[in-house]
Amino acid sequence: MEERWFGGKVPAASLPTASSVLAVCAHPDDESFGLGAVLDSFVGQGADVAMLCFTKGEASSLGCSDRALSEIRSAELVGAAAALGIGRVKLLDRADGSLVDEPLEALAAEVTAMSDEVGADLLLVFDEDGITGHPDHRRATEAALAGAPGLSVLAWSVPREVADSLNAEFGSGFVGRDPGELDFVVSVDRTRQRQAIGCHASQSGHNPVLWRRLELLRDSEALRWLRAPASEARHRSEGHAGPDQHAGPDQHAGHGGGDATLAEEWDRRYASVPQVWRPEPDESLAELVSPLPPARAIDLGAGEGRNSLWLARQGWDVTAVDVSQVALDRLSRAASAEGLSIETVADDLFSFLAAARADSRTFDLVVVAYLHPDPVQRAELLAAAAGAVSAGGHLFVVAHDRASLGVTGPPDPERLYTDDDLRALPGVEVVRLAQRRGKSDVSEPGIDIVLWAVRPG
Repeated sequence: MEERWFGGKVPAASLPTASSVLAVCAHPDDESFGLGAVLDSFVGQGADVAMLCFTKGEASSLGCSDRALSEIRSAELVGAAAALGIGRVKLLDRADGSLVDEPLEALAAEVTAMSDEVGADLLLVFDEDGITGHPDHRRATEAALAGAPGLSVLAWSVPREVADSLNAEFGSGFVGRDPGELDFVVSVDRTRQRQAIGCHASQSGHNPVLWRRLELLRDSEALRWLRAPASEARHRSEGHAGPDQHAGPDQHAGHGGGDATLAEEWDRRYASVPQVWRPEPDESLAELVSPLPPARAIDLGAGEGRNSLWLARQGWDVTAVDVSQVALDRLSRAASAEGLSIETVADDLFSFLAAARADSRTFDLVVVAYLHPDPVQRAELLAAAAGAVSAGGHLFVVAHDRASLGVTGPPDPERLYTDDDLRALPGVEVVRLAQRRGKSDVSEPGIDIVLWAVRPG
């Protein structure tokens, strides 16, 4: 096969080893149209494969007849699962098209129960962007991550060049991945996948996008870890990769000398919508900083700059650092419109803080708002942020508390904060450390943790 759309990346010889694989999907046919060839490969390796499907697909615009579509698609799933060698299927009756309205904790509980029942050691899901941005697909993946925090989670993905071709031809919304974002590019046999697709006659009869995608992919599939096995996670934490940006939306940290892939990912995210985060400054930041005389402040992971803008309005000399130039450009335009001056720096936070330390550059206020790298890099980042505080200066940290799991923030509990993560940072003394309930970085209410610390003068 030609490998040009994989950027020359050589396909892995095989998938990761697993004895029991649970596919978590939103609709009947997801297991065939999307995951089919990968599931067949796992079966071929000797794994027991099961499937949890949240809806019966009744909201589809295809396959309408006098018979209830939910009944048709439920029956089709039985045949498709047999064709793929899926040993057990659990089909729920959640509302198709409205999974985002279902409580995440309820969906996660179904994943927990099913994974325990089949003794799963690996979950297989759609990529976190839902492949096409479909909110049901995205919610199913969120539920998988939240429902089995101790299991590895592997996501089926689409290479960027394939996504770009489909979007250009059909005006579709595929979200592709660059070669550097992919952990596996595996050779597959599509024979059983095509048989399973044929079982979903109501949805595959007139589906040119499906057939064109298979034509472009040929005999390969791409996958990436959303939660890697412990051995792989240790490998990454030792400096072989940056924080896992795919476990949640709040990581802007990066690692090493300029993370181009991370920057591109966040640039695309910011460019896709007019506003990612709510525009108001953090309430606790405003409360705690208001009594202080304005001085030098740094906003780490500033994003669109809601906190930077507020600080500048109060007279602070602000430096805003983020990996996304698109976000910083948005911040600069907002500052210019108000006649404010804010220094913006497009860089990963570790590199910036290391350079600041080398130059003995410190700040009277260091702001760390909603950054959730893995625990190892979190400790490194917070220590570096504390080290950037001037004598007599303050450190402000706000993040999603572990108690917010399933409500707001990353679905991986390891990326959520506890008091112990903030209680003893080097060189600063805790003034306030407490939970807070209310609006977070988005409009939905959540449970956050707030640290206010001072470096003795």
